[in-house]
Amino acid sequence: MSRRAIFLPVLLALIVAMAAACSGGSQAGGAPGGNAANGQKLFTSGKGSAPPCSGCHSVTAGQVLVGPSLSGIATQAAQQLKDPNYKGQAKTAEDRIRECIVSPNTYVVPGFQPNVMYANYGKDLTSSDIDDLVAYLTTLK
Repeated sequence: MSRRAIFLPVLLALIVAMAAACSGGSQAGGAPGGNAANGQKLFTSGKGSAPPCSGCHSVTAGQVLVGPSLSGIATQAAQQLKDPNYKGQAKTAEDRIRECIVSPNTYVVPGFQPNVMYANYGKDLTSSDIDDLVAYLTTLK
């Protein structure tokens, strides 16, 4: 059998395996690829130089700390995408939540000021950490 006859099926199998691995799966609920339980820990404890989200955001409806309450953030994120003032790139609620974390000034909730939220989560947390936060936050419907 020629090398080409062996190489092509192996290459195809590798591509299929990589696509399956990248598609992710929901772990402990929430966004695909993220672990909501770990996201909740990050939310309440932070990691390294990244402060906990809970220092500024409540998950109780109507309870405003420094930033808006994140109660119902999954629903709010979907609604923000329809707001004519929204100029970000997100297409889904999960992407919008991720955008809030890594680029908090893309769209600031009315009634709140820009440049208040910690802006280095995208640098201080791994993409897996951010996936976990998104997974947790999407459980807050």
